[in-house]
Amino acid sequence: MKQINTLLEGNYRSHPAFNLGLQSWEAPAEKLAAFNDIYAAAQELGVAIDTSSRKDIRQDLEQVLSDIFRTFEAQTDDAYEIRFLFELKNACLRLIGEELAWYARQTRTRFVSLSDKKTRQDAIRLQRNRHYFGCLPAPAVAEMRKLSESALAQCRANAAAGRLRREDLSVNAGPTVRAIRNVLNREFKTLGVLDAVSAYTGCKIRVTGLALELSVPQATWWKNTIANLERPPRTLYAHLDETISCPKAIVYLSDVTEQNGPTSCYPGAYEAMQLNPLQEIIGRIVGTVGSQSDSPLKEYYAKQYHQSVNSENFRRHFMRLPACLRFNSHMGWDVMPGSELESTLTADEIKMTGPAGTFITFDGARLLHRGGLMQEGERVALQVIFSNSTFTERAVNKLKRML
Repeated sequence: MKQINTLLEGNYRSHPAFNLGLQSWEAPAEKLAAFNDIYAAAQELGVAIDTSSRKDIRQDLEQVLSDIFRTFEAQTDDAYEIRFLFELKNACLRLIGEELAWYARQTRTRFVSLSDKKTRQDAIRLQRNRHYFGCLPAPAVAEMRKLSESALAQCRANAAAGRLRREDLSVNAGPTVRAIRNVLNREFKTLGVLDAVSAYTGCKIRVTGLALELSVPQATWWKNTIANLERPPRTLYAHLDETISCPKAIVYLSDVTEQNGPTSCYPGAYEAMQLNPLQEIIGRIVGTVGSQSDSPLKEYYAKQYHQSVNSENFRRHFMRLPACLRFNSHMGWDVMPGSELESTLTADEIKMTGPAGTFITFDGARLLHRGGLMQEGERVALQVIFSNSTFTERAVNKLKRML
């Protein structure tokens, strides 16, 4: 895939919804370089750093980040912009803490057996391509479909009644989810999926988070809401996940064609973005700014679902960020229709179609992906999160927030 970092930067400059004639905040170059160098070293060294040194590194990162944001704050007296910076900085600090903790837990202990040839090949595919495809046996699919009948009936009733939010069309807790999760752990263990993902993460993992989701054509949460475009971009909802600690899988419980919401991925797009560490951290959480119920930005933005960019007020704040820090992990909605960025991404798009039982295992934080964009029929799928026991509760909570 072409290097798309410059295409992404140019996309925001030329996109009529983002080209608002605003001056970006000036960034302290030496502070940005210091942050990125410290973070890259912490990421590389991981468990080689002792607890005391790791604490010092986190304090150094927090101090440099605070210095950077103070520089931005000094360039504005707008109360909403100051609040945007306040929430963005705090979100960055939270994510930095989570990521440093994850790097420290990646033991890379060679306890995973890759003696099975197929498991070894799958682990290699996951390492090289950030994903691989597979298919569950028919009896396991039938078992999970039987377990999901009651929950799906309620989701279909919600859809018929016009309740079309993702939380109305999904179930992520309760006995049905626990039963399906047990089946998946059993089957993924047999197929070597758990070993392949464990080898990729460096931690012994299992399925910890799961949501049963119905997708129907009436749902419009994924559709573009930016006005004055001749057509929506062909990359709608393409995104990277916030957390780096929990690989994912999407499992179909119904047959899926190009018309009923196939999961798509864009191999190599993440690498081609060439994001610097702080830019990537900001991109992963900038969409959460103004989402909390007690935030004064919530009403000011009035944004929809993950589409922060449907709010012009949010876009104004986003475009005040220096170009070297400007990134939105849910970038699929941001792409200018007809642009070189759009054609570059769609040229390498892979759509996962296939019968019930078809699945993709992937690193959602480093593989641009999307799914559930319905044209006809329905799609029944499992949104699956892998994690180790230390991160189980966090994985479940993140999945609930995501849905």
